[in-house]
Amino acid sequence: MAGTKTAAVLLAGGHGSRMQSKIPKQFLLLAGHTVLWHALKALSESEIDEIVLVTPQGEAEALYRTYREEYGFRKLVAAVEGGIERCDSVVAGLAALRGRGTELVFIHDAARPFVSQELLKRMREAGERYGAAIPALPVKDTIKLGNSEGFVQDTPPRALLFCGTDPAGLFLIQRFALPMKPMTGRVRRRMRAPCSRPMMRRSWNASAPAP
Repeated sequence: MAGTKTAAVLLAGGHGSRMQSKIPKQFLLLAGHTVLWHALKALSESEIDEIVLVTPQGEAEALYRTYREEYGFRKLVAAVEGGIERCDSVVAGLAALRGRGTELVFIHDAARPFVSQELLKRMREAGERYGAAIPALPVKDTIKLGNSEGFVQDTPPRALLFCGTDPAGLFLIQRFALPMKPMTGRVRRRMRAPCSRPMMRRSWNASAPAP
């Protein structure tokens, strides 16, 4: 679908309580820059046309100025404050795209700074083909479906089950109301606990281009 206008809503409004840090995880430093900077860089280097940043309360203007004007992320077209719940933040980000002619929208978590260009390309193609998609992994474990009384009711076929890499990861929606296609693949590590930080550094070191 040549010429499809694509945008990303980058969610960076979390408080990082699971990281046991006073600094929200998206603002922690990784290889000299914030995790948010790395996420913005990955999206900016893709074919995505525009980015809307969803921020903590009271920080939209300052973060927009810092990342667009100081760091030069020119695809960043707006920054808006997030809501109480994650879904509120998504709605706020989508609302900022009204009237911009956007056809495909990525929803991405700023705590996932290592999203690959290959995955972004696959997700764009999947969105254009199926209308909506999410990165997913086939389930390897045997899953049991319980009932309200706490007993096993059924064993769903494994072939029909997928594990979304995280609902906070990356998914693509077109015109906002279509069935979602799971795409096998994964978004690389998300920072969600203190032990994530050394693992993220190892991931960065392994993927960084040689000098």
